[in-house]
Amino acid sequence: MIRLFSNRWVQIILLLVLLVGSAALRRHDPNIVQQWRQLTFDTYNRKFPRSPGNGVIIVDIDEDSLRRHGQWPWPRPLIAQILDVLHQMGAKVVAFDMVFAEPDRTSPSLIAENLPQTPKMQLVAQALKTLPDNDQVFAEKIAEVGNVVTGFVASDQPTPHDPILKTAFFKEGINPDVERFIIKKRYFAASLPALVNSAAGNGSFTPSHEHDGIIRSVPMLIGQKFLDERVVMHPSLSLEALRVAQKKVVFKVKSFGEKTQEGYGIQSISVGDYKIPTDEQGNFKVYYAGHRQDLYIPAWKVLTRQLEPDFVKDKIVFVGASAIGLLDLRASPLNAVLPGVEIHAEIVEQILDGKFLKRPAYSDGAEIFIIIVVGLLIIFLAPFINTGTLALLVAALIVGGGVGALYAYQFYGYLIDFVYPSLSIVTIFILSSILTNLRSEMERREVRDAFSHYLSPELVEELAGHPDMLKLGGEVRELSVMFTDIRNFTSLSESMDPAELIRLMNDFLTPMTSCVLNNRGTIDKYMGDAMMAFWNAPMDDPDHARHACIAALQMLAALGVLNKSLQVVAEENNRVFKELRAGVGIHTGECSVGNMGSKQRFAYSALGDTVNLASRLEGQTKNYGISVMISEKVRKQAPEFAAIEVDLLTVKGRIEPERVYALLGDATFVKTPAFQGLSVLHAKMLNAYREQRWDEAAVLAKQCRDMRPDLKSLYELYLQRIADFKSGVCSAGSDWSGVWVAKEK
Repeated sequence: MIRLFSNRWVQIILLLVLLVGSAALRRHDPNIVQQWRQLTFDTYNRKFPRSPGNGVIIVDIDEDSLRRHGQWPWPRPLIAQILDVLHQMGAKVVAFDMVFAEPDRTSPSLIAENLPQTPKMQLVAQALKTLPDNDQVFAEKIAEVGNVVTGFVASDQPTPHDPILKTAFFKEGINPDVERFIIKKRYFAASLPALVNSAAGNGSFTPSHEHDGIIRSVPMLIGQKFLDERVVMHPSLSLEALRVAQKKVVFKVKSFGEKTQEGYGIQSISVGDYKIPTDEQGNFKVYYAGHRQDLYIPAWKVLTRQLEPDFVKDKIVFVGASAIGLLDLRASPLNAVLPGVEIHAEIVEQILDGKFLKRPAYSDGAEIFIIIVVGLLIIFLAPFINTGTLALLVAALIVGGGVGALYAYQFYGYLIDFVYPSLSIVTIFILSSILTNLRSEMERREVRDAFSHYLSPELVEELAGHPDMLKLGGEVRELSVMFTDIRNFTSLSESMDPAELIRLMNDFLTPMTSCVLNNRGTIDKYMGDAMMAFWNAPMDDPDHARHACIAALQMLAALGVLNKSLQVVAEENNRVFKELRAGVGIHTGECSVGNMGSKQRFAYSALGDTVNLASRLEGQTKNYGISVMISEKVRKQAPEFAAIEVDLLTVKGRIEPERVYALLGDATFVKTPAFQGLSVLHAKMLNAYREQRWDEAAVLAKQCRDMRPDLKSLYELYLQRIADFKSGVCSAGSDWSGVWVAKEK
């Protein structure tokens, strides 16, 4: 089964199935996906709330007002008094976020009907019946003020009154039958006809709750559907308030071409100077600024005229309730509890300021397209680039998508979902990585089985005494790992026939191997011109870092002897002598070490990040022009050797930087004036370079180069870097710590 899943074509098919499933799920758009999307948009709103406007206020029936003027409902003359004060103060519109569905029970005539049937009480009743009816007083005040909007709300059961339409609709677009798309209800709780007939407008404040009770959008249009299938369309309370404020009589409802499953939908609603975008059902997405107490005027302050007239003048005023007992509390993305009347204020402020949230018609298609394109990119790039690079690419795409979505929201009000596409992409990447790593592991195992026919001498000795070790397994322990290879081996091999090349490799690897084995090291493997060795396994070696450094220095000395003999042979055969040069990398750290392979064939080997870093250090020796590069941990465990810090380097395939050193000599060489002088001058150069004192660093680098011509390449490298930083080819910010990121292995 593992071998089956490691097959490349099986992997591609599995990943394509996952990709198609992710795109299909987004196309079907089940509730769970919609909920994720809504939570994403809520996060946008919390991150970038709308800037508050200044054209709306709320007269609040709050707890304090109820304590001062009695329980709700208040007598209609008292509400008429509120209306009268607001009118005198210059309110542009007064809209009631409440329903006056029943006659005022405090009207004199109703009180008279409930008095005892006694002669004296009947005289009182007759006197009461001569007094004006409270609802009539309120209706007359509404008519007198003229700019009043009453409200109604959907009901689950029949009610005495139907909503009265106070406006007209002009329908434009491909499909004028817009009633088919709006939310429709059979029953509504409406205010008394006498009150509505006196008002300039009448609008719905029917909420539109999401699955979690949060109000994210509000129907701007709502239909009353009768038994004969006839539909009468009504505006929302906020739309009516806006219409009356502009003294308009008509709404313009624009529809557009095929989009929904039914074929058409609503695009926008216009009234006067304002064009309001909606979804295909006529719902308006609320862009919340958040709860603001400065919007509110307690009703008792209006009744006692304890407010500045300018606070009301030319404002659209909503009358609503925040008192807990009146049950008009809602939830928004920004506030868990919000008076329902404030939602109308938020909507009108948005319209007045022209700040809208829009879900472009192409959004669904674009999001699915992104899933498919990036998914295919992952599937077909995975075999050609390493997992780390692919992870960085995927992370960059996701971060870029998130930043782009936030930018589109903040500056253009576009609602673009990047969460579901990101989750789909990450899922595809994870499965791709698992399958790719599985295939790579199978390939490595096959290679290991094919070339594991040799063991180190130490292991042979141990196996001779303990044959029970011939089984799979291993342990984690600290090793000093060395990699070494020949520089420019490819060009060197092109000038030799196979027999000469094999002889040369044997001449090179034999003394190199002896240097390792003579210092208690274990040869792990030969890889063409390269060799891997490690210390502290299988036998314990407390001084493993020191022995690795001694071996490296002995290798350089042995290479010098080998070059002299090769030069003699070349001169005897009248050939051009090509000097052999080697690079050595050493790192100390924990590794997995033991018998690895199959029961039929295995090798004693080491694996882990330590091995990888040692290999990378060897690869960097040619870039820095040095022979032996050691890590900081090696330097700390073998401080007696002559070494200078080379760089703070992030090698390819790693994130954390490593402080690396050039190993120049043994403990005896440390005491020489030549090394002492170089060590001090080099440290000054490196310090000036990291503090971005480029001119000083350049001068010091040249002095170091002159002092040690054999390290010319190292200091030429720093001089080139300094020139690049000064010219702007490379950039170093104020917080730059001197880390250099290697682009090559």
